[in-house]
Amino acid sequence: MEQTPNQNYLSNDLTLDAVANAHLKETAMWGKFLGITGMVVSVLFIIFGFFAGAFFSKLSEMPGTGANPFAEMGVGILSGIYIVMGIISLILSWIMYKFGNKTQLGLKTNDQTTMNTGLANLKILFRIYGIIVIIYLGFVALALLFSIIGTMMN
Repeated sequence: MEQTPNQNYLSNDLTLDAVANAHLKETAMWGKFLGITGMVVSVLFIIFGFFAGAFFSKLSEMPGTGANPFAEMGVGILSGIYIVMGIISLILSWIMYKFGNKTQLGLKTNDQTTMNTGLANLKILFRIYGIIVIIYLGFVALALLFSIIGTMMN
């Protein structure tokens, strides 16, 4: 059977039974909660990023402490890392909140368009998480490669 790009694999009369509705409702509730919590933590991360430089430079001035390993990195780089991580986390949390909010609203009002918007946000969230994991695995592979090369050169 030849497949066309616009072929619909689901029947047009697909409905949610009570169990699927309950699962989606609870998933949307948790998505909304995690989105709000993630946004709060992300904002705290960003705020800490702005003050991390001052905090770590004060640590090196305290009596009885050794050299500050973060001073060599540069406090600007450290602050930048915290701020970038906070912004990425804030964006992901906002998308998760939109999924939870739109899905809850779609289930409550029985509106297919709103429900589709909520599920589209979930798709975007998973896509971004997948890209982040691929980038992370690339860094791990590079670190492994460099450690093998470093060991061979020793």
